Amino acid sequence: MENERMNFEPMKPDHTTSQGPGYGLIAGKRSPIALVCALLLVALSGCGALLSGRAQAWKVQCSNSLKQIYFSAAAYAGEKKGFPLDGAAEKPRAQDSLNIFLKSKYGKNLPPHLFKCPAGEAVPAKKAEDEDYLQLDEDTLDYAWANIRRQPKGPALPLAACTHHEGIVQVLLTDSSVVEWDLNDPEVKAKLDPETGLPKGLGR
Repeated sequence: MENERMNFEPMKPDHTTSQGPGYGLIAGKRSPIALVCALLLVALSGCGALLSGRAQAWKVQCSNSLKQIYFSAAAYAGEKKGFPLDGAAEKPRAQDSLNIFLKSKYGKNLPPHLFKCPAGEAVPAKKAEDEDYLQLDEDTLDYAWANIRRQPKGPALPLAACTHHEGIVQVLLTDSSVVEWDLNDPEVKAKLDPETGLPKGLGR
């Protein structure tokens, strides 16, 4: 009996292996489309990390500016028996109270960038005409400020706040600390004025 010869056909490359579509004819090599997709994913991941890092840096810079304002305002409060407040209005605007402070010996040398959050939209303030102190308005101030009398001593209460950071409010307290209030926290929501969204006792 003659031995039968078995004919084997060469195996065709499988383009849909366990590695998924996109693998080329050479095992382990991705197609150009797959490579482009992979590069896009890496780029998007890098952009997300970059944006997150920038947001964190802005929060740190904002916190530092609030603290620098605090130490000069606390010196003012030591003499005036309270933090800067425009007593001419029932609910004074933030810039009006701070302009009183900026005219004093404690605030006249503060640089304009302190009143601008890097995540905000304010432009740098300029000095008042023919004067050597800054003049703030709603376009040159990113921060809310106390519209009721606050003292450096006693319980730590909100003195200033920044609302330009996503999901949080940065709050400067009367003891010089800067804390983050999570806007998703029910306890935080109870501390905010429902009309302004600012910590109670603060205004624009």
